[in-house]
Amino acid sequence: MRANEIGLLAADGVRDVLAGTLGDTPVADYAETDPLGWAVLRDGGWDELGVPEDAGGAGATLRDLAEVAMVCGEFCLPSPLTVTIAAKRWSATARDQDAPVTVAVRTRAGNIAPFGRQARPLCGLGDGPDGFLDASAAAADTFAMTLRPVAIERPTVFSPQAARELAVLWAAEGVGAARRCLADSVEYASGRKQFGVPIGSFQAVKHRAAHTLELTERAETAVLWAAADSYREGHESIESRRLLLHSLTTAQEVVESAVQIHGGMGFTWEMGLHVFLRHVVTLRELVDGLLPD
Repeated sequence: MRANEIGLLAADGVRDVLAGTLGDTPVADYAETDPLGWAVLRDGGWDELGVPEDAGGAGATLRDLAEVAMVCGEFCLPSPLTVTIAAKRWSATARDQDAPVTVAVRTRAGNIAPFGRQARPLCGLGDGPDGFLDASAAAADTFAMTLRPVAIERPTVFSPQAARELAVLWAAEGVGAARRCLADSVEYASGRKQFGVPIGSFQAVKHRAAHTLELTERAETAVLWAAADSYREGHESIESRRLLLHSLTTAQEVVESAVQIHGGMGFTWEMGLHVFLRHVVTLRELVDGLLPD
């Protein structure tokens, strides 16, 4: 299932905004900051892409929004854009806000709200009261720099479809992160030399890179399948759970493989691969909580 024109144009537009601001800046240089500022995303209307047509929005499909989420993942964007897009799709309260919003998810480690210090968590999404929860200021995971989760007393109440859609978008972010790490690995292996030749010419590196490409495509296919299936009548959440957790587990394998391709440099702060790895791991924890067994 291909994205519609609105999804492709929106993804290109978001990529232009992010590339124009971040350029070739290493992710480790901006992971703990807000490089864009919410006003840039709000003024561009990017947070309202998923608002339904009957609510005055563009009416982008879930498949369209997945394209945008993948772009956010490519830059490991430390901004609540993806979750705000999903929230404004389902919540009138969220649509009334100029500021970003978020949700609280019951995970195995407790209730956490990504970007809980930057955005207010909603009481309900597609179900429950359409208002806000009180968030704590305590960081839930200091290593998840780009998602900045905070601990919260109560989780957001989700309808099954709202939970599936947000899970698809978070998994799409993970796919975008995998794509970026694969591209960076190929570039590194093409330029890094040992014994006077690029390491990418070594058979072991070639095989690892080829396997990493296969994993990336597998992760993307699982997300797109889930995005298409989420609108089928009677679709069971267990199938979405299986697909999306497989996608994020596979994306994590891609990032870990990228670390290996980079060799000793892969473990350094400057390369920033640890930022992508923790981003994907945290996304998997959130999706696991959104779509319970």
